[in-house]
Amino acid sequence: MPNTSVSLIMGLVLATLIHKRPWWNIYNRRRLWGLIFVLPALTFFALFAFYPMANAFYISLTEYRLISPPVFSGLENYAHLLEDQRFRISLGNTFLFVAGSAVPIWVISLALALLLAGRFWGRNFVRTLYFVPVIISGVVVSMVWRVLYHPYGPVNALLGPLLGFAPNWLTQRNLAPWAIVAMNVWQSVGFYMLIFIAGLQNIPEVFYDAAKVDGANRRQLLRHITLPLLKPTTLFVMVISLIDGFQSFTYQYMLTKGGPSDATNVIALYIYQNAFQYLNMGYASALSLVMFVIIMVLTLVQLRIVRSEEGLYA
Repeated sequence: MPNTSVSLIMGLVLATLIHKRPWWNIYNRRRLWGLIFVLPALTFFALFAFYPMANAFYISLTEYRLISPPVFSGLENYAHLLEDQRFRISLGNTFLFVAGSAVPIWVISLALALLLAGRFWGRNFVRTLYFVPVIISGVVVSMVWRVLYHPYGPVNALLGPLLGFAPNWLTQRNLAPWAIVAMNVWQSVGFYMLIFIAGLQNIPEVFYDAAKVDGANRRQLLRHITLPLLKPTTLFVMVISLIDGFQSFTYQYMLTKGGPSDATNVIALYIYQNAFQYLNMGYASALSLVMFVIIMVLTLVQLRIVRSEEGLYA
């Protein structure tokens, strides 16, 4: 069947070339070549993105336990999802993780960008130091922080005398989520710092020069020039960091497996548990589609906001 489709397309193209129809002008030739160059990317997207999503939607409508063929069950998985307390807990934990990570990431990465955007000796070396955690695997980072969070590890060696006791960071329900948030912030700020630096470098220097002529100080430059002109970059960082937070899985899986008592069980980890521990692929697919919808809504909000800002910062 694929060979027949390819032959049909090639036949239509050759027939058009032979008969030299009126529409075959320079403009349409360029469009055809553009389509030819885009076709591999479209094919890749169809095979590895669209088809898996369509198949996941179909599986979400079935009772599929891996050990037996899928049986169509309609919206039963989605009905169960609305009644599933563990889903509500994992969704709440996900929002807590996203909200707890997002604000520190935004503030710290912006502050670092403002400090490191200027010219000074060793600037590139310092930037590299902050970016190194970004290129380290999340698995490796989790293993390192497991050692740091050990009751007799470096974190308690520093904070124990101040707190008066040595907390069990990964086994106490009220501390484990925030311990993972701190680790996520540490690994993420370097990436968003570079994005902010790129945004700062796109601000024309003439704006600062004109403001300095008018007697503006550093605080006024930051408030009236830097932050307003950095708004598109800030919106981009905010949305990308939120989307990344909703997809968090590695930290929770490596450090706590969702515990203690589901305190760190985020939605991505709950999907994994249903798919590969409980072998309930139908329900796992329904959960994954819910997460996809949440991320898609965030993406659409980003596009809408960015487009509304394009006219102001073009």
